[in-house]
Amino acid sequence: MKGVVRVGSPAKWTILTYIAAHNNLDELGGRSLGQIVEVGSTPEVKLLALVDGQKGASRLLAGQPGKPAKQEPLTGFDSGDGDALLETVRWAFKECPAERYGLVLWSHGSGWRPEEIEEVAKQARGDAKVDAVESRDRAAAPGSMALFRSTLTTILKKEKPAERAICFDDGSGHSLDTLELDRVTREIRAALGRPLDFLGMDACLMATLEVAYQVRESVRYLVASEELVPGSSWPYDRIFGELRGEPGRSPAALAKSVVKLYGEYYRDHPPPAGDVTKVALDLGQVSEIARAVDGLAGALTNEIDSQADLLWKAQLDSYEQESRKKKREPNKFRFHLWDLGSLAARLAGAGSSPAVREAAQALAATLKPGGPAVLAEDHLGDWFEGIGGVSIYLIPAKRQRVSPYYANLALAKDTKWAAMLQAYHDFFA
Repeated sequence: MKGVVRVGSPAKWTILTYIAAHNNLDELGGRSLGQIVEVGSTPEVKLLALVDGQKGASRLLAGQPGKPAKQEPLTGFDSGDGDALLETVRWAFKECPAERYGLVLWSHGSGWRPEEIEEVAKQARGDAKVDAVESRDRAAAPGSMALFRSTLTTILKKEKPAERAICFDDGSGHSLDTLELDRVTREIRAALGRPLDFLGMDACLMATLEVAYQVRESVRYLVASEELVPGSSWPYDRIFGELRGEPGRSPAALAKSVVKLYGEYYRDHPPPAGDVTKVALDLGQVSEIARAVDGLAGALTNEIDSQADLLWKAQLDSYEQESRKKKREPNKFRFHLWDLGSLAARLAGAGSSPAVREAAQALAATLKPGGPAVLAEDHLGDWFEGIGGVSIYLIPAKRQRVSPYYANLALAKDTKWAAMLQAYHDFFA
């Protein structure tokens, strides 16, 4: 990705919404695009979009409300390719220089379609023919929720179907996506010469500590959901409409407003599944949460023989509450993600050792909304009461191996969490 060239008078904000609707949410991707175009751009706020759906891809600059100022179709475009995303970012930020830059990634949805899984498998393994049954099975597995084609490629390169099945289901898709997102945001930072001001994830399951910590040097503020995102996505008309009326809004203020408006919208329009969570994080402060996690991981590891059952009970209790006693499916637990606030609250209670209790209380303190790291948090439904808005990878005891890819993440390298996961797994082995 070459450097962004700045010419003319810069806007206050340039925001690209990258709509990768390579799934059965094509129609809803068009809905989000329509809202963005309806808001329109001003000299101070430039709204651009890339939409890739079942009928093809195009990129555009919103103009007067309801009309694109510029639009061009794209042939052979693969929105799941990290390099395609980088090229689109380069185009948008060069097209509309600004004081502040934002990127919203609209993706995940219901995952990749079976025919797309089959095509990636052919490219990854060189198969003359990929079994259609396997492609359908993989499309229904957690790994199919991957943002990037590179993630699927790595998983599908496994030669044996059993190995591929494990990789799809062991959290590796989440880990590998995080690594690719890190690469993309680092290249954006290099092109800008400074961190990206705002990254919005209109995608499922991305409000994890692993993601936030991985991109902390390349992005200033992150807004994401730890649960699956409703098909209606963000209320772009409200979010960008407010920004249009207040173009001098800071990145922190924009991040907080997304959380507020997202919560308000879904209180007015509750989704059937009830998957409404949103958090805004200051990534300059997210290391505070990581340090607290490191302290808790160390305390648990040192006393794993006496604390493993307590951690398992905390997992089960969190799962029972936040899955509405298994009635809310799918959910983050299917992807081996647990809310840090829920875990901390339960580990700070009766039965924990003094060291674990103290570490859990310290972790809970870092997750308070309005604090240094968590700018804002919102959710809909009493089953989410007590959450912190940020999840973390945690294997279900007695059932699951630790993902072999997890060790590659920055959080795993810089904290004792990965070591705790292995000790926890070994205790029940």
